Amino acid sequence: MSSSPESRHLLPPLRVLYITSRGHSGSTLLDLLLSGHSGLTSVGEIKMLSATDRSRKRCSCHGLDPLECPYWRSVQDQLRASTGLSFDALRLDSVDPWVNHGHNLALYESVAAVSGCRTIVDSSKSLPRLRDLLQGQELYGGYDLLPIHLLRGPLGLVHSYVKKGADLREVCYNYANGYFRADDLLHRRRHLLVHYERLAGQPRRELQRLMTAIGLPFEEAQMDWGHGPRRNIHGNDMRFKAGGPIRLDRSWRRGLTPLQILQVLWFTLPVRLRQRRLTSRRLMRLWRLRYKPAAMASGSRGRASRSRRD
Repeated sequence: MSSSPESRHLLPPLRVLYITSRGHSGSTLLDLLLSGHSGLTSVGEIKMLSATDRSRKRCSCHGLDPLECPYWRSVQDQLRASTGLSFDALRLDSVDPWVNHGHNLALYESVAAVSGCRTIVDSSKSLPRLRDLLQGQELYGGYDLLPIHLLRGPLGLVHSYVKKGADLREVCYNYANGYFRADDLLHRRRHLLVHYERLAGQPRRELQRLMTAIGLPFEEAQMDWGHGPRRNIHGNDMRFKAGGPIRLDRSWRRGLTPLQILQVLWFTLPVRLRQRRLTSRRLMRLWRLRYKPAAMASGSRGRASRSRRD
């Protein structure tokens, strides 16, 4: 049953902690550590709720499609009762700001009603999705959105892609470009920055710092990331594991050659300069044009040409 306007006024404000990052940056780990708190619940990469490939939206609680999971079926029942919408009818990435905001807010409120938690972790990572949610908050309100920018060092992240056959320079470019885009979006907006190396290297200290910044007390149960309710949609397969010690991934030391290490450090140097505020955004835009790999540049020109013809 949907709540009345009067009862909604009595509820604590809805908070959304949105994790944005590149892939292979530890977002699932951060999600699990945060959602281990008794006052938090996670929706995982909820953007995948509309994916046609069922394997890409399995829940963490049962490993099932959300429509087959008792918890997520309850969320859909709540959504239908309050809005008449089903999961299939949701347009979480709609280009219409009003629809985008309304559907995302309705889903968050349904999750809050079923879970009993008014603080929700969304680890969708997508920067365009974050931009839409920020726009919805600024235009219409309804939730308090706190972006958490999770940043992994370039050596570890680049290695995680290169070992799967990706082009090193292209990955470096995407790494730096992704950082600059996030920096542009979050500049002068309230947000938190989390470094993967600190989170995995000293998880207790970093999580305590993060919880203080969020405004909630650290709970010891958060360190036992393999236990407790997990409702995440999509994410790293570690969400299905029974827990264990958190270890910093340093496999890049064995997987990258000395030359590759130097290349990664050179191609991602602007990120470190920008982090230390030793360069301006204007220079970073020039860097993006200068160092964009040729294959990517030609692909962009081709897409632009096709769009002009269309």
